[in-house]
Amino acid sequence: MLTRTVFAAMCGFALAAACHAQPLRKVVLIGGVKSEKGAGLHDYPNGIRALKGILESSPDAKGRLLVEAYPDGWPADPKALDGAAALVWYFDGQDKHPLRDPARRAAFEAAMQRGAGLVSLHQASTVPPDDDLGLPRWLGAARYGTFDRATQWAELAPAAPAHPAIRGVQPFAYRDEFYPTFRFSQGGGKVIPILKTELQPQFRDGRQILEDLAEPVNVAWAFERDGGGRSFTFSGAHYLHTLDQPEARRMLLDAIFWTAGLEVPEGGIRSTAPARTVETPAASPATTVRATFHADAGRSGWRANETVLTPEKVRSADFGAVWESPQLDAFEGQPPRLYASPLYVDKVAISKGPHRGVAFAMVFAASSNGYVYAVNAASNGDVAPGRILWRTRLAAPCKLQPAPLDGVPTGILSTPVIDVPRGRLYVTHCDPEKRWQAYALDIASGEVLPGWPVRLDEETFNTLNVNAGPERVPPKRRFDFRVQRGALNLSPDGSQLYVVFGETETGWLVSVDTNNPKVSSAFAAVAMPNRGSGGIWGAGGPAVDAQGSVYVVTGSGFGGYQNSDRDWTQSVLKLSQPGAKGFTLQGTYTPFNYCRTAKMDIDLGAGGAILLPDAPKGSRQLMAIGGKQGNVYLLDRDRLPGSLERRPPCSEDASLDTSLLAPGPQPQFGTRGPLNVFGPYSDEDAALDLARARSVPAAFRDARGADFLFVTGNTKRAPGSPASVPPSVARLTVARPAKGAPYLRLDKANPSLVLGNPGSPVVTSNGARDALVWILDENASRSASLSGADSPRPVLYALDAASLDIAWRSAPDELFTSGKYNEPAFGGGQVFVGTDRIQAFGPGGRKFSGRAEAPPPVQAPAPAQAAAPGLGGAAIYQQRCSICHDNAEGNIPPRSLLATRSTERIIDALTVGVMRPHAQGLTVEQIEDVARYLKR
Repeated sequence: MLTRTVFAAMCGFALAAACHAQPLRKVVLIGGVKSEKGAGLHDYPNGIRALKGILESSPDAKGRLLVEAYPDGWPADPKALDGAAALVWYFDGQDKHPLRDPARRAAFEAAMQRGAGLVSLHQASTVPPDDDLGLPRWLGAARYGTFDRATQWAELAPAAPAHPAIRGVQPFAYRDEFYPTFRFSQGGGKVIPILKTELQPQFRDGRQILEDLAEPVNVAWAFERDGGGRSFTFSGAHYLHTLDQPEARRMLLDAIFWTAGLEVPEGGIRSTAPARTVETPAASPATTVRATFHADAGRSGWRANETVLTPEKVRSADFGAVWESPQLDAFEGQPPRLYASPLYVDKVAISKGPHRGVAFAMVFAASSNGYVYAVNAASNGDVAPGRILWRTRLAAPCKLQPAPLDGVPTGILSTPVIDVPRGRLYVTHCDPEKRWQAYALDIASGEVLPGWPVRLDEETFNTLNVNAGPERVPPKRRFDFRVQRGALNLSPDGSQLYVVFGETETGWLVSVDTNNPKVSSAFAAVAMPNRGSGGIWGAGGPAVDAQGSVYVVTGSGFGGYQNSDRDWTQSVLKLSQPGAKGFTLQGTYTPFNYCRTAKMDIDLGAGGAILLPDAPKGSRQLMAIGGKQGNVYLLDRDRLPGSLERRPPCSEDASLDTSLLAPGPQPQFGTRGPLNVFGPYSDEDAALDLARARSVPAAFRDARGADFLFVTGNTKRAPGSPASVPPSVARLTVARPAKGAPYLRLDKANPSLVLGNPGSPVVTSNGARDALVWILDENASRSASLSGADSPRPVLYALDAASLDIAWRSAPDELFTSGKYNEPAFGGGQVFVGTDRIQAFGPGGRKFSGRAEAPPPVQAPAPAQAAAPGLGGAAIYQQRCSICHDNAEGNIPPRSLLATRSTERIIDALTVGVMRPHAQGLTVEQIEDVARYLKR
């Protein structure tokens, strides 16, 4: 039993403790209506509820805080703010800001004037552009309007680690929407930066920004008001998951305690409330397995799942340019040229950088200057279409000798290939030191994968060559002018990357093991290299069927004919997927007139092979090829007619050609023979600017099951003339008679359209309906230089596949200068063109308000220097011409061939033809003197 003395003593201690206890500090949390669709976006009511739970669960808050929460909006009780030590705001601002109501503003300002603290989250610090609502006086700054913002993954670090409002907080990173622009008050009070980062804003002054440029920003600050009172502003918390970030929680708790006038312990305020389990919807897989040149591995050129781009919509008044990226990176004053066609993949989740964790529809681009890019293809939150999501510089580009290709650097020329399930982009690039190499990049980050690049050198090719002659013949070229222009391709299982080379001692087909990065096999087009012959350079590169067989088409160079075993110049080759012993040759085809065309640089492989869509069981599986001669050849790809050892004897009898010929005679032969689409037919003049076609046909199958090919090229006014006339576009029917072999028949041609140097056509359709034929025309001759401000501007065409009438074309000069032989890509109802940037077209084109801000002007290379007065033809030839024509390789005609041309033809080539760029600065008299010198 307690004595009266002990009881009195205990009561005394209790009364003393009660007398010295601190009163609870009242904190009022005010939310607002959820204002954005989607889980966790502007979810202010649940944010306030979560914040109340976090505060009340903190052991540091027990006995110190009284938390009152109004999750759904400003409290109706006019006395709700009475006695509050701090207010926490989490609601929409600008026109929805609660302080636009005079009664609420009066109650708020009364609390501020007696020294209450204020914590403002996300939009609560945003005011209308014309009324600051007095907020700068209480917060130290305000955001005027919703014009500037950045939604991204950010690396955040304390700007003032010793300040109580961020005590104990460590650097952290997460994704949120932040505001990069606040207007700070010029009045009294002290602003202390609290949390710093680098942002890449997506909006500036109400306009979406395409350049991904980082800038330092304070996304949180503390404010000590004159006359007492503390405030804290954090522009993040767009997403509810902000409250699940441990360091963000600690910062907010510190800030609430500090603004309420409470001591913040050394390690910061603790939180014991568990993080919420936020279910993130699983990202849908991309619908593409391979992204590659000409729609698919078989190079069909047919995209049959297009539901937006119909003839009706393309003809409508609002179809046009919808966005464009910034100009891509220059190199030594040279803007980029995209020889590589762009590639489209949807639903790619970024794994690095400010957009980490977000899935985008992407256009991938690769430039002549040696860069690879991922470009946002569709508006995604605040990220504008056209914004560069990542860029990777592989190395400095080559400058091919004896003369730069098209006058520009030669980094990436071929279209990459993307293995979507593995998340890899394969690309080749030429650099001055190691020359050609194959790279594998992670499409989610742009990083080069371990083990890559793989060097693509001829020493390795010769070591692995399965079509070698009796002895190795080393290159005899004075310069390494190898060109890797043919699009890359993959085996069906993705284990082999296929790369082709042209303009080489011999053409090469090379496989690279993608699992153990190294060259795994090589096949020379010519067993005993016939100099400059057999190049595989057409933009189509290899085609690959579902069984893994690889199809390539070889070309020639001037003087490219040689009669020897396993010389496959001017031929179609079918090879197996490499096994333990490398490639195995499975089939060949060589046209009847290959001797003459091989001598005159009339490449069969100027475009590449197309594998037609699989035919019903029991029918022949077909393929087709074109070439500089303007012919189109149809072949049974399962039964190629040639030998595996030697080409057939040369012939001038077209009826002996072993491709699938029409039963009737062809006009140019008077007998059966290959179909000549773009004439006039010639075995002598179809090289350089006289070539009739350099493209891969495109396939289409209608509702009846009939197959068609669409082809592009250049019909010439006369033999030996570079002038083009219609037709430039034609539709061919694949006839399948009840008896006999299939064959090609000209079905329709556009009677008026003249193209300059068209790339391969691409067909889009919704199955058998709404077919369109898309053509990117360089709009200049093959010899046109791509360097300088006056370089050609391409034109994009859409033709109705049924009538071949023009449904739409891009406006003059709307497209910037591109590369050669490339084609558009498609996705999300848009058409993408690679020029010196990515340019997109689609419905709603009239909404496109203009171009991105122009980059700094690029200094164009100086024009060719005028020849000194008095120089004669011999001296000019030595100064300008001899380095190429006296060391002729591939498609450069040797001086001996030039001497056989007429004086008029040489003058024509130097004034309006293929050699015009090289004659710049010469007078008429000097050009005539050069022609006379060559004829001596």
